[in-house]
Amino acid sequence: MKKRICHFLLILLLASSNPGCDQSTSSVISDLQLRLAAQTPIRHHVRSVVVVMSDVSVRSTANSEFGTPGTLTHTVDLLELGGSDTRVLEVFSLVEGRYDAARLNIQEVTVTLLNGVQFNEVYPDPQGREMIAEANTPVVVERGRKADVVIDFDLIRSIAFEGDPQRVHDITGMRFSPAGRLVDLASSGQVSGSVKHDNTTPAVLRDDVPLSGYPVTLFQPGRTDSVTVYSDEDGQYSAYFMPAGSYALYGPPTEDTEAFSAENVVVTTASTTRQDVIARKR
Repeated sequence: MKKRICHFLLILLLASSNPGCDQSTSSVISDLQLRLAAQTPIRHHVRSVVVVMSDVSVRSTANSEFGTPGTLTHTVDLLELGGSDTRVLEVFSLVEGRYDAARLNIQEVTVTLLNGVQFNEVYPDPQGREMIAEANTPVVVERGRKADVVIDFDLIRSIAFEGDPQRVHDITGMRFSPAGRLVDLASSGQVSGSVKHDNTTPAVLRDDVPLSGYPVTLFQPGRTDSVTVYSDEDGQYSAYFMPAGSYALYGPPTEDTEAFSAENVVVTTASTTRQDVIARKR
């Protein structure tokens, strides 16, 4: 009888050590490529924003924990990442699943103004200054597909100048609070358009005047996340890395124009949504 029990336990042990269907499925490894972007511009008085970062990792929704961080240290001038430009930070080999945030530790940031003045902040090891970029919708890592995501670094929210930011020589310091969002490029699109004022003749389009440097903000009602971009010298703007969905658009009033708003700006995957801004002349 004792031998039969031992034999039965041995069979159970062997069976448990042999990978079954559930185990093989849960241990499938796929790649997730993580990039860095900084499409939101900082004030025109700035020459460079150099950030030193390390310990990049991503968080699984299965256990709400961040995985093993990458081993590389990255030094990036965020002003060199404009528009749709990105830089690859890490390529992770991960278990299939859903991932909803990326974390990195910022070791140092140096902001150089156009007049050569520098403001530098250094954060001591081992933690540095932690930044967590969360996704509105988790990124899916699955068999046979390389997931591609971007941390869109929000410079406007991250850097606050002290003194008078209207004039470069009156800026006396800066405060750095890193902010950004995580976006799955496989399910994102773009919003582009022109920004003009109606020249006091709303019914006549041919005399509309392009506005440069005009801020356009897109947000999803009910969420705190938003994206602000500025029109270029020709009055054109583009907002990249926008997760598919419906957005509201807002442009603030200026000395010469009234505020502008639009609703139901629908973004679809891998396409560009056209939304022009025509601000009424005061």
